[in-house]
Amino acid sequence: MHHGFKKCLVALAIFFCAEVFLGYFYGCTWTGENSPSLTLNLPVIEIRDKFIPYEEFCRRNPGECKISEQSIIELTTKTKNLILEVNTAVNFEIRFVLDKIQYNKEEFWTYPISGMGDCEDFALEKRFRLTKLGIPIGALRIAIVNNKKTLTSHALLLIETTQGTYAMDRFTNQIFLWYQLPYNFEARERPDGRWERFDQCIWTFY
Repeated sequence: MHHGFKKCLVALAIFFCAEVFLGYFYGCTWTGENSPSLTLNLPVIEIRDKFIPYEEFCRRNPGECKISEQSIIELTTKTKNLILEVNTAVNFEIRFVLDKIQYNKEEFWTYPISGMGDCEDFALEKRFRLTKLGIPIGALRIAIVNNKKTLTSHALLLIETTQGTYAMDRFTNQIFLWYQLPYNFEARERPDGRWERFDQCIWTFY
């Protein structure tokens, strides 16, 4: 294992244990010294040409993963209402079921045509519906995150706007700026179709 990576893991473990201790006794958590940017702009440590589960989805759905369009949209009242409507509709219509249960696979990215799906299927469906309503696919990017408290992996859809990076999550019908949700961001789709992985040493935990 790379020496720097070991140091990162040790640092994460120390911070995690310390914050659990403080949170238990004082009900607080460290939120960092600097205010986050409205736009998700984190240190990138790796750019991947391929993300296998997503690449397999793209092979089955040619033409639906090319995002070389307008990469930022103006967040007007009309656009925000469209986003809220789609987020609410998908969250209501789709029942959460793990890929392992539905497809007998750990990861299988697809549209939830059965009415069931897991988190990435929610994100894909939301992106599909928004593009049909005229939102450019270049401004809609899937992200992989980890819950700050449970440390479980999760996927959601990001919308790059003139007012910041907003997230569409299956756990809420509202939309929030990326840093307002209880997640540490691991990776994000790029406008050129590749994936960028963020520095995981920067995060705090609950």
